[in-house]
Amino acid sequence: MNEAPPVEEEIDPLDAFMNAIETTDTAPSATSSSLPDIIMDEENERSTNDTLDEFENNPEEFKAQLEKKKRKDIPIVDHSKMNYEPFRKTFYVEPPEIAAMTDEEADMMRLELDGIKIRGLNCPKPVLKWSQFGLPVPTMNVINSLGYEKPTAIQAQAIPSIMSGRDVIGVAKTGSGKTMAFLLPLFRQIKDQRPLLKHEGPMALVMTPTRELAVQIYRECKPFLKALNLRAVCAYGGSPIKDQIADLKRGAEIVVCTPGRMIDLLAANAGRVINLHRVTYLVLDEADRMFDMGFEPQVMKIINNIRPDRQTVLFSATFPRQMETLARKTLKKAIEIIVGARSVVAPEITQIVEVRSAETKFTRLLELLGEFYNKSSDSRALIFVDRQESADMLLKDLIQRGYPCLSIHGGKDQIDRDSAIADFKSGVTSLLIATSIAARGLDVKQLKLVVNYDAPNHMEDYVHRVGRTGRAGNTGTAVTFIEPGQDRAAVDIAKALKLSKVEVPEKLQEIVDKFMAKVKEGKEKYVSSGFGGKGLEKLDEARDTAMKLERKAYGQDDEKETATEEIEDSTEVGKSEESLHSLYSIAPTVVKQGHHASTLEKMSKRNGVLRAGAAPDNHGPDTSAFHTTLEINDYPQQARWKVTNNSNITKIIEANSTSITTKGQYYPPGKEPGEGEERKLYLLIEGQTELSVANARKELAALLIAGMEEAAQSESRAPAGRYTIK
Repeated sequence: MNEAPPVEEEIDPLDAFMNAIETTDTAPSATSSSLPDIIMDEENERSTNDTLDEFENNPEEFKAQLEKKKRKDIPIVDHSKMNYEPFRKTFYVEPPEIAAMTDEEADMMRLELDGIKIRGLNCPKPVLKWSQFGLPVPTMNVINSLGYEKPTAIQAQAIPSIMSGRDVIGVAKTGSGKTMAFLLPLFRQIKDQRPLLKHEGPMALVMTPTRELAVQIYRECKPFLKALNLRAVCAYGGSPIKDQIADLKRGAEIVVCTPGRMIDLLAANAGRVINLHRVTYLVLDEADRMFDMGFEPQVMKIINNIRPDRQTVLFSATFPRQMETLARKTLKKAIEIIVGARSVVAPEITQIVEVRSAETKFTRLLELLGEFYNKSSDSRALIFVDRQESADMLLKDLIQRGYPCLSIHGGKDQIDRDSAIADFKSGVTSLLIATSIAARGLDVKQLKLVVNYDAPNHMEDYVHRVGRTGRAGNTGTAVTFIEPGQDRAAVDIAKALKLSKVEVPEKLQEIVDKFMAKVKEGKEKYVSSGFGGKGLEKLDEARDTAMKLERKAYGQDDEKETATEEIEDSTEVGKSEESLHSLYSIAPTVVKQGHHASTLEKMSKRNGVLRAGAAPDNHGPDTSAFHTTLEINDYPQQARWKVTNNSNITKIIEANSTSITTKGQYYPPGKEPGEGEERKLYLLIEGQTELSVANARKELAALLIAGMEEAAQSESRAPAGRYTIK
């Protein structure tokens, strides 16, 4: 049965009239509301055509411009033009009983307090009771509630020194109370100043090398914040920056941060998120590791933004002599306080070092864990490895053997690391695998066993790893596995054992003796342990110097030629095929004379140079009159996809009658081709006329620029990567 076609409903005249009125009313408002957007587009957003005109189809210049925009530049502060408010550093009044002590009695007291050594003029005498520091009543109430009976050795000497207004370098073993030694004077100084006004920055800045240590210091601050009516913000990478910006906008007297995230905050919104004008108290905790990790340029940038008459305090468990000159850049007339010997392991820790092959380490680890779990059910064990991959593999192997455990390392998200540490502290899991950096500052009272599954490569790292146990007067055991071939590490571990007055095992001493004999014969070099991080800027300088030397070796001027001049010169000189082929024919001879093959290849196939004749890297039967290249390796993935997409390439080939071939090999950022390896990923463009090849390259360059713009826009839309401040 056929259905009748639907009859169109008649439009009601009243409905039609009302619709017309609504359309008339909304049209102008739509236009007016969109007007500001159009204006904003004209002011802030350029079309792809405008971008192409500005950069003349040169994707390298556009890429450099994008990278320049991404670079985080901190506004430079001219301290001579700043009107800084005066502030008070000196709060300590020496109690009569301390003042009555002679210098000899003070020295004897320092000797009893774990052998405190001091360097510097007019150092205050150590204090033995909390009541003698002159701390405010709310602070004393919190100290009593936390159950701190008396100051530790570092606190007894450092707190009077800091509260006397002096810059201090504090070196003490792990778990000795260093954090409280700089926090108590910090609270006292802040409470003496006027309250923060709107948009004023913090008064105290605490910088640490790792996220975990920043969180730990922030947690130790918390009991005092409520009692003293203070606010603190913990800022570190791996967590959303927008939340940290919101906390800072509400105001905070104390900021605990990592250097990288502080750079982000200082550079955000042209420096309007946070300023350091009110900072009078600066702390660098674990300063040795901060400089070792290459943070020196970032740390110095931040410090240069803080008023010169600030009070600066450096604390660490180790302080290599190479660090002293760097530390003295930031401190003035400092007092150096050393509790115990430099880089020494606490006597509460039992140190065991076993020389064994890699194949036997896992079996021995299982034995240790079996004994450990039989002795105590509530204790914790920490296993150190040297690489992220090793941590993941060991985690898998232990779980298969029935040992539930977790791992933390730099490759994991911050939320996963925080969760793993929280579970480890609360006892959800009693076994944790970590790399040295991830476990820096980890403080768990029940931690009774540390296993160095992979031996640390220098003494300071050994001290930090082993110092995770035996904290706050508790006892602990540290077992280190060292392989026979790790002779350099053996020297440092043996040195650490001797300094802490522990007998060096016979097998370990044999490895040390053999290695030192090789050093005397000149077969090996031994560099004393310590931190030699060059910093990010030094690495860039080294690369630039190497490139300049390379250019000079091939008789090339120092970056005076532009890409346009190269194309014009090479087109005029290289018209004949004979001269071009003769250029390539001498290449083997030059390589034989000792020149780097890949460097010559770069010189003979300069990116973007249009040349006559067949391409030397095209060995097929087809020949072309002209060819050029476009290197695409170092551009974003989205841009590379644009110029290698089949449909895009087909359109350009058909429009210009050219051939486009993807050649070379992709190398990740920072990696360069070695000798004899393929050059970086590039496009080879060939054609019968010079104009067709030039046009094809121009269109490919335009696609590259469009791809970079899309990549930049998608990056700006990413929720965790960018932010907006109003």
